[in-house]
Amino acid sequence: MSTNQQKISKLISYWLRHKPQDGNIQLDKFGWAKIDDVLIALKSNNFDFTLNQLIDLNESFDKIRWKIDLDKQIIKATHGHSLSIEQELNPEIPNEILFHGTASKNLSGIIKNGLVSGQRQYVHLSENKEMAIEVGKRHGKPFLIEISTKELIEKGWEFFKTQQNVWLTSNIPAKYLGLNPWTFDVDDELNKTIKSELKKEIHNSHQLYGKLKKIELLGLHNPDDDCLFKNNDNEEIYVIHPTWSGKKDKGIWPSTEKYENLETWIEKRLIPDHEDWYF
Repeated sequence: MSTNQQKISKLISYWLRHKPQDGNIQLDKFGWAKIDDVLIALKSNNFDFTLNQLIDLNESFDKIRWKIDLDKQIIKATHGHSLSIEQELNPEIPNEILFHGTASKNLSGIIKNGLVSGQRQYVHLSENKEMAIEVGKRHGKPFLIEISTKELIEKGWEFFKTQQNVWLTSNIPAKYLGLNPWTFDVDDELNKTIKSELKKEIHNSHQLYGKLKKIELLGLHNPDDDCLFKNNDNEEIYVIHPTWSGKKDKGIWPSTEKYENLETWIEKRLIPDHEDWYF
């Protein structure tokens, strides 16, 4: 693809996904624009482009970016909208597991807020790990997130499949995300249960003695019983391994790892654990 083609491609996608008004283009409620309006907008930016060149450019992409209806002489972006459009696709039932690829630098926000569409209208998901990992690599060190769709569908989420096999859906809270081998599907009852067990085990010489009222359960380690806690007073993170025996062991058990904050835990524990799990 030539430099001019790259510039033209970016301009068209920008207009169709984000700011049609910048090209004096009008979109209908489904995101369709008149092809003539797009070609005129390109000409006003010093790009003389024909309909046939537009079709050839669209067919040159590895993934379908635009839908072109030659009968109606209209064009639309297939995905990636930041502006609100109505969905033409019918909801479909996806695989039981879908994947989201992201960069490791985004994990802190994902753990706190879940998967959010950000500037896009929908969260984008993939059917296979390879595609999701490639998406993650575009933004940095890749991290793979698994999404179990069954419970989401039961709770009212809808999923739409694009022509390029991208699945679209609404924002997904962290508790529904698989950041293997850690899970964040915890609730108040589990928090109380584990803290009650810790209260039986922690000796007065233990580093967590006196902090139980301040810590909150964030997640669990799938292969064993490690529990992830956050200190709400100072952002410290603890990985605690309860003995489940109720026996106090002076100053040593339950074994506890302490991290300065969530970001440090992600870098030193979550990412290495994740790499052992997947790669």
